[in-house]
Amino acid sequence: MKPGSHRLHLLLKNYLKDDILQIPSVLVGGSNGKGTTCAFIESILRSHDIKTGLYTSPHLIHPNERIRINGVPLSEDTFEKNLLIIITEAQNTLPDASLFEILTAAALYTFKEEKIDFLICEVGLGGLLDSTNCIAPLVSILTSVSLEHTDILGDTEEQIAMDKAFISRRNKPIILGDLNQSAISGALKTIQLTGAVPKFFNTMLYEKFSQVFSQIKLNNNSEFSFANLNISNLNTALLAIQEIEVEMQNQFNTKLNLNIEKTLTGIKKTQWPGRFDIRQIENRTIIFDASHNPDGFEFFLREYKSSNFSNKRCTLVFASLSDKDWKKTLRKIPEIAHTIYITEMDSPRAELSKNILEYFNKLKIENQSQHFDIFCYDKYEIALEAAMNQNINDPIVITGSIAFIGLVIERLGLSFLSGN
Repeated sequence: MKPGSHRLHLLLKNYLKDDILQIPSVLVGGSNGKGTTCAFIESILRSHDIKTGLYTSPHLIHPNERIRINGVPLSEDTFEKNLLIIITEAQNTLPDASLFEILTAAALYTFKEEKIDFLICEVGLGGLLDSTNCIAPLVSILTSVSLEHTDILGDTEEQIAMDKAFISRRNKPIILGDLNQSAISGALKTIQLTGAVPKFFNTMLYEKFSQVFSQIKLNNNSEFSFANLNISNLNTALLAIQEIEVEMQNQFNTKLNLNIEKTLTGIKKTQWPGRFDIRQIENRTIIFDASHNPDGFEFFLREYKSSNFSNKRCTLVFASLSDKDWKKTLRKIPEIAHTIYITEMDSPRAELSKNILEYFNKLKIENQSQHFDIFCYDKYEIALEAAMNQNINDPIVITGSIAFIGLVIERLGLSFLSGN
């Protein structure tokens, strides 16, 4: 990996100035919550008949999920065709392009060809040197900051926030999500350099968006369950939406005419596969959640405890990559699970299930007040089969790395998007 958004400028030099850089866009960075925030924004804009392009990473099952037009993953034929165009381009302009650079360039080329009205783009890693930072966002968002990729971004939350906030642009708003004071301090240091305009998490929403937010918080209807479970990300998304409306008017002289009814419809239809993703299979309720870092799992715990499953302990299946802080994540699992299946993926980056089990057994001794059973299978298929046949009235939670979630969704024959 050779970091730097300038590399995408080289790769896309024939398409940037008059095409890609002219697409109105929002750039969303952060440690957790950025995908969900992107999903809310995309669905709200689409509900107003705005043709959207959504770029996210990583994928769950197939790479074409990363590039979506009006919420639908790109067809495999178009995905392959556009990849080949970019690979050919890279041979002349950036022969050492990484996979992420190729995919990002293919996404931006696709959005140009599809003539989208608005681009919602998720940052890959950090902000300053990420490939996605080659675009010209009207609005930038920093959803959250936690200790991650410390070898690249810095070893404090302040340093990491400084790096991530470089997605901001001069005289353009950057929405700062629910950050702690250390992260806010780091972000503001960068914002002084970029000349962006900070908009804080507790900023008052305009009346119509305030009404939307209030209606959802007061509405226990299952149609808004995803929104209520992700209420902080929804708040951040609505702050971004109102800034997008202003910036579209100022820069493009385009009035979006966003309204309460269609905004509520967009929120109602929002889904983010693999994040508190509830599916039904063989009369079992399965919750998929890619809580691949401790803060992400902490957020999942809060969701679980405030959901309809709060009065039930679950059967949980867990697998992780070795470069994740899985030990800190595991310490929280006994709060919601009565039976835990430890397993692993067939990957050189996978943490061995026996290592996870060894740590968990130590944890069990420390937590004698909380009873839970542990089983370990090095084949995830066996762990999954065992979980499906245990405690049939309780939910099954599949959690750990994003790659593991995708593997299980595919194994069970489920679609990427629920309801499809």
